[in-house]
Amino acid sequence: MRPQPSLVVTLLLVLAGCTLSGTGDESYRPWVGQQGKDVMWVPTLDPLVLPMLEAAGVGPDDIVYDLGSGDGKVPIAAAQRFGASAVGIEYNSDLVALARRNAERAGVSDRVRMIHGDIFVEDFSSATVLTLFLGPELNQRLRPVITAMRPGTRVVSNLFDMGEWEPERVLRIADQNPVYLWIVPARVEGAWEVAGLPGWKSTTMALRQEFQKVEGSLRRDDGELSSVRGRLDGSRLSFEYEGANRELRAVVADVREAGFAGRMASGEPGAVSGRRLR
Repeated sequence: MRPQPSLVVTLLLVLAGCTLSGTGDESYRPWVGQQGKDVMWVPTLDPLVLPMLEAAGVGPDDIVYDLGSGDGKVPIAAAQRFGASAVGIEYNSDLVALARRNAERAGVSDRVRMIHGDIFVEDFSSATVLTLFLGPELNQRLRPVITAMRPGTRVVSNLFDMGEWEPERVLRIADQNPVYLWIVPARVEGAWEVAGLPGWKSTTMALRQEFQKVEGSLRRDDGELSSVRGRLDGSRLSFEYEGANRELRAVVADVREAGFAGRMASGEPGAVSGRRLR
């Protein structure tokens, strides 16, 4: 299921280059632009399917969910070309049946599951990779659900971005739609007790977070404040701060639910750890 009727101009651009090899069979042949629950159906173009999955680094250990999966070409490719387990969620029952037949014909029905359901109702929290071709309004509605998923989940969208959530990467292929990649960041906003920073016995750190970007301050044991700026790559937190002599120092750590553990990344030896206070 694909972008909304309000996006007619965008759709015309998409459809101008649309090649629909293999779409439909003797039992059902969908048409581009047919109306669904929230969107009209436009399939991901064949030249974008593999690059989308490659951008997410899909492999045999992944669980790929395709939201609004239509005829199933993205889940089928994830299983057939990358060995992943894949699930499609599609509202149109005829498209679901077609996708199941396509998976059977491709020999991957043991690794591809098609769910007849609503993407705003079905649970896709077990995904390690999420693929989308929905539209800006639906992306915005889904964004709070997606950012609450497991840190490190890779999210790939055909053509449409996520508003204020900046992508980690934009893939541009000649004569094709742009492909956006995000990595769901861990949630680190709040207060932390930090140990192991050179020259300080104890430190508290207050962080504010906007998606993968973090900033805040360290309160040193002498009461002085140092500014903090950092970034999240899934559950990997990197941040820089000013040392006692205003020199720039850096930390790299892996975030867990109640803490983080890592090391100095600016040349100093020793382990650094953090414990969430609130």
